[in-house]
Amino acid sequence: MALKTTIKKSKPTIQPAAGPSSPENAAAKRVDGRKAQPGIYDGKPEPIDFVAPSVVKELLPTDISDGAVVGEYMVEIGGTSTIHRYYRSFFAEIMSGNTWGGMLDELSRGNFGDGDVDIAIHVRPASTDVELQELSRRLRGLLSDIALAGDPSKIDTMRDEVEDIKTRQKKLRMEIERSFKTSIQVIASGTDLKSFKMYCNALIKRFAGKSIYLRPADGQQLAALQAILPIAPPQGMQKEHFVTLESSNLADFFPFAQGGITHKTGVILGLDGLGRPVRFDQWHPSLPCQHMVVLGRTGAGKTYTTQIIMHRSMHIGRKVAVLDWKGEHKDWFLLSGLPYIEFSEHSPNRVNPYDLEVTQDVDGTRYIDIESVSNNVQALVFKMIGSYDRSVLTGRVKVFIGEAIREQYAEAGITKDPKSLYQTAISSESISTRQKKPMPELGGLYLKMAASDIESVQQAAELLKPFTRHGVSPSYAIFDGQSTVELRGHPGYGFALNRLDKDIMRPIGLSAMAIWLNENFAKADVSQAKIIVIEEAQNIFDDEDVGGPFAETAYREFRTTNTGVCAVTQGLEVFARSKAGIAAIKNSPVKIIGKQEAVDIETIQEQLRLSEGESGFLLNARRGEVILRIEDESDVVFTQASDYEHMMFTTDPNDPAFWQRKDLLKLLKQKLGGEVPEPGEVPEPEAVPEQKGA
Repeated sequence: MALKTTIKKSKPTIQPAAGPSSPENAAAKRVDGRKAQPGIYDGKPEPIDFVAPSVVKELLPTDISDGAVVGEYMVEIGGTSTIHRYYRSFFAEIMSGNTWGGMLDELSRGNFGDGDVDIAIHVRPASTDVELQELSRRLRGLLSDIALAGDPSKIDTMRDEVEDIKTRQKKLRMEIERSFKTSIQVIASGTDLKSFKMYCNALIKRFAGKSIYLRPADGQQLAALQAILPIAPPQGMQKEHFVTLESSNLADFFPFAQGGITHKTGVILGLDGLGRPVRFDQWHPSLPCQHMVVLGRTGAGKTYTTQIIMHRSMHIGRKVAVLDWKGEHKDWFLLSGLPYIEFSEHSPNRVNPYDLEVTQDVDGTRYIDIESVSNNVQALVFKMIGSYDRSVLTGRVKVFIGEAIREQYAEAGITKDPKSLYQTAISSESISTRQKKPMPELGGLYLKMAASDIESVQQAAELLKPFTRHGVSPSYAIFDGQSTVELRGHPGYGFALNRLDKDIMRPIGLSAMAIWLNENFAKADVSQAKIIVIEEAQNIFDDEDVGGPFAETAYREFRTTNTGVCAVTQGLEVFARSKAGIAAIKNSPVKIIGKQEAVDIETIQEQLRLSEGESGFLLNARRGEVILRIEDESDVVFTQASDYEHMMFTTDPNDPAFWQRKDLLKLLKQKLGGEVPEPGEVPEPEAVPEQKGA
């Protein structure tokens, strides 16, 4: 008994903004005055066209139809919405020797011109014993040919086929695979003869380039068309149209074989291979935590994809903070009126790593986690000193620094009690104000170390001095002093590190900001869903002093603060070379993978459990084409931004939208009196171009 599966997908409409059945689409095809192919709106065949057609005629190449010679074998069927519709059936012959996931997706979309495509996959169970006999016969023939062949290239090809046959035999004997007789039938249709012939030619040529040859069912066009109709008598399919395939090969044919993401909430990242929106929700109830990683070589579109996620996440109520290693997010933060802090010698903004916030346990207990912050500050100080001379950090020096930091908090009157964090000023009996006490500072730690009578501590103090206001390098002292930044009232915050010294201060700044966000962003409001994005995350994973321990802790414990960490980096080897990286990849249920190099694909395929089809896709993916993997679900996604989002995100100087953004920023700067726009100073929406798209 044959199992027939018919999958129909019409070609995409010309105007994405209009619905597939809207009159605008039909009108759009006629803008240049040419006769256009009726689309779904005015040319779709109705059920009655197949149940009781006015005309059913199998045309020969010499026949005349619509005032022209047909030139091909095809079927003409009279319709209700159009006078007639032409059909041609093809049977696919796969010459590449292998299958891959989603290999027929482009056929399903049918976007080759004016016409429609239907696919019928005819499947019949095959006898395993018979198939094993056929494989054995083929194997004996190949071994005989190898013994007689003299051409080394032919011998290598035959040996490859021998190995393939042996693998197939093993899978069939162990019942890992099942055999099926399979036939792929492609039915093209159209209403204008000339356009339809061009459509069929484009269809054949497109897939011939992929080693999939579409053989027309000449002389049997009507029988082939009837074979897919449930109302027609059963039709015998020609034996030559069937090929024996294993179950894994058969699965590659179906659009749904690539899986798909079942999330119905969250943000829309883009479209899948069939043009359907793909949602993913970091806070989906089925996920153990909210962490994610974004991988892809340079130019794969990692930053663009991350910006889509951040921008749309803010629109659904999630707060975002990004550590911007290269300063790529500045423009869209300013255009959105969001805080964007650029750290440099001349920047007025400062962040104090000593800052504390009230922490709330899962049981509701509120306290000040002095011990955790003290350990983080201690690690940051070790990194600062170690950037000059790690040998100075003896055990005695480390103990002194740890104790001195805790003494600083005690001297400031700050304990585990949340009340100790604030100072109260009462101006009357009914009015009181509360503000935080001044926090300890790195400069104070330096003075304690310099005043010590221990020589090794004094030596360490001299190495810490450049990072405080007591040194002579203002660009190195940006983390000494009271914080000027308070995260209140905005859905997103950007922290740029690109103006810092790349060798010393940028890695230190990344680590300092990571631990500061842990205390002042992640722990600040447990009820608020939050995302911390770390660009060029390898710089924090490779930091054995601060960044590595922070990242390892974050990926294991941030779930308790309702925070998801998003690490953006180029390759999987970044995660494999450190404990923090291993923790990140193991504890990230969401993985977004862009284009990869051939030398890395085997490792990525094995570690991330990608299929052969997904691996092949990543080798040839273009910018913005990614694999979205969420636990055991995965899908191919073509990331898609709206016109306005694209204008904000693109970094390509050859893209007109890039210069449109620069012109818009100049306009905003002029409007604000020559000053660079600060958060909250962006003009009202009517002053900027109208946003287009979704």
